[in-house]
Amino acid sequence: MQVNSQRQSSETVNQGIQVLRDSDPRCAELETSGYILVAESWGARLRISGDDDMTLYEDSVKRVLANQVHIEELNAEFANALFELELVNNPDYPRTPATSRSLPSSESIRSLWREGNRVFGGISSGVLVGALATSRRENLVELDFASILREHRGKGIGKALAAAAILTWVRQGIHLFGTGGASANAASLGTVRSLGFSVEEKWRSYRPPL
Repeated sequence: MQVNSQRQSSETVNQGIQVLRDSDPRCAELETSGYILVAESWGARLRISGDDDMTLYEDSVKRVLANQVHIEELNAEFANALFELELVNNPDYPRTPATSRSLPSSESIRSLWREGNRVFGGISSGVLVGALATSRRENLVELDFASILREHRGKGIGKALAAAAILTWVRQGIHLFGTGGASANAASLGTVRSLGFSVEEKWRSYRPPL
């Protein structure tokens, strides 16, 4: 699971690429003009009430624990381990005009722990094999990105990290969550949907005619 959350807006990006909501009538105009659809992306929301059953999220964390992967909230002492994890995984992030993740620096990783944010990790045999960063904006928490070592993907770790984050933030009184990513990453979209997120925004990226 690799999520890169960007709440997008209509804009022109480099090389004349247009990023528009899929409901924008300009999409049809661009296609008529010969613009080429090069990527699609999405934004999703999860709303949890105080009466919701949290068993889904608790079970997601327990499931990977049975496979010897411990999910926990990370403190800044894990910054170097997360930096190394991100360096390894960075080439695997989808690269689209609307969703991308720049090569991190040690400073950018440490900034993930700025006040109000939380980072969660999956640890196996003492090694950080996955991580998820979240950030809070008033009453909304964004799942910004999840990063899982290639050999540990497909084992539910990304889902467990997101579930742990949701459980932690709900205990802090947060009931609204957001995330997003590239449609090309079907596994990521499947994971967030399995956690109850609903896709509320879809975006299209168009390249000008050659």
